[in-house]
Amino acid sequence: MSIVSFYFFVFVAVVVGIYYIIPRTNRWIPLLLGSAVFIIISSSWKMYIIFLTQVILAYVGAWLLYKNLKQSRLICGIAIALEIGTLIILKDSSFFIINYRYILRLLGKPRQIPFLKIAAPLAISYYTLMLVSYILDVYWRKIEPEKNPLKLLLYAGFFPQMIAGPISRYSKTAAELWEGHCFNYDNFCFGIQRFLWGLFKKLVLAERLGTIVTSIYTGGLEGTSTPVGSYIWIGAVAYVFQLYTDFSGGMDIVLGTAQLFGIVLPENFRTPFYSTSMSELWRRWHITLGLWLKDYIMFPFLKSRPAAKFRAFCQKQFGKKAAKTVPTYLGTFLVWFCCGFWHGGTYKWIFWGLCTFVIIVGGMVLQPFFNKLQVLLRVNTEAESWILFGRLRTFLLFTIACSVQPADSLMSALKMWKNAFVYNPWVFVDGSLYQLGLDRLDFWVMIFGLMVLFVVSKYQQRGSVREIIARQNLAFRWILWIGLLMAVLIFGMYGEGYNPADFIYGGF
Repeated sequence: MSIVSFYFFVFVAVVVGIYYIIPRTNRWIPLLLGSAVFIIISSSWKMYIIFLTQVILAYVGAWLLYKNLKQSRLICGIAIALEIGTLIILKDSSFFIINYRYILRLLGKPRQIPFLKIAAPLAISYYTLMLVSYILDVYWRKIEPEKNPLKLLLYAGFFPQMIAGPISRYSKTAAELWEGHCFNYDNFCFGIQRFLWGLFKKLVLAERLGTIVTSIYTGGLEGTSTPVGSYIWIGAVAYVFQLYTDFSGGMDIVLGTAQLFGIVLPENFRTPFYSTSMSELWRRWHITLGLWLKDYIMFPFLKSRPAAKFRAFCQKQFGKKAAKTVPTYLGTFLVWFCCGFWHGGTYKWIFWGLCTFVIIVGGMVLQPFFNKLQVLLRVNTEAESWILFGRLRTFLLFTIACSVQPADSLMSALKMWKNAFVYNPWVFVDGSLYQLGLDRLDFWVMIFGLMVLFVVSKYQQRGSVREIIARQNLAFRWILWIGLLMAVLIFGMYGEGYNPADFIYGGF
């Protein structure tokens, strides 16, 4: 069931109605049942059984390690290995089979090992990380294990976040789910407004941008089989905006749906394109994943015994500065390798993760040099022009790193970039852009929509845009929200010939 379909709208309306009708103490039950129905309809009952098994494993494992202090480390390791192992087998087994075949071929013993014909449950990458964080938090005694397994089931499978996250923490989100919230008119309106804004991003912007990206990355241009020069840069930039509008639009729909129940899920974006460095951008983009990687991979690694020994070795051989920075760089490498592999068990995703790592660490290593250069050239780092330069530089680096994502493989992405510097700027003025799958009207709708997105992002720097609008006069508010609804209905790309059901991050 797509979260941009009419059936989802009806489904949400029914669950919301039941939620506010029954007594507050039992309001988590329709959320639990609704989530089960959503998962089964969106995948199958077999996939729901796999999901249920992983939740039971986390529930039992957390209680066993909590009650058995002497063996808690072993139990924790087994539970996490089973959770992560399930994720890898169901989602990334083909990566290991392909590489095993290649190794056998190099050894002169080729074998045709068949791929596993299995499917992964909906949102397995997201709820698995949530369950792993739950187990580790119990192991570290940050929380006590949940007594009611059904409540843990709701925490891992709350239906709005079963498409693309966010990756919630038990300690911060779980109580919200079974608290039982009273109906609040303002909160309900804010939920509908955010849902509508998400539909605008997804149906009006992301689908049009996706048409351009598909045309360029699949070589679907009229009169040419391989895109070159400006086309490649257009495709790379269009993909970044498609990724943002698709993912953040999905998040708006998810968070808006949760707000209809009075539930506050964690934010996943904070105007990332206003960042002046790649590190800052990734603190603003997919925030819940970044925090998860930092808290459950980076920090545990830096606190581990191997890291302590490595730090001591670096201090002895290279000094205190190296002892402080080199282990951090190694931890950053581990984080971005895992991030790339989590997104997809292919070399293009691993390359993307390592490319991002190189950009971030390269910036950290070269920062002293840049600081000296700024002093030498008397650069005013507080000037708007310098801040704009930092934002454009960061956007360019982010675009280049992400450009491999929509390609079929890493090799095809690299081959495309070999042709990226062919000189053909006339494509911007000779009508060639209309070969990318959009007509003149679609282009103007897309450009105007991106301008609206930019204006909203500017206001987001000041706080909640919905609260700013709520302080305006009644007539202005109604004109604005009705106008946004009409824009979705008139300019949204849906219906026959379109398939807006799939979200880019829904595949993870």
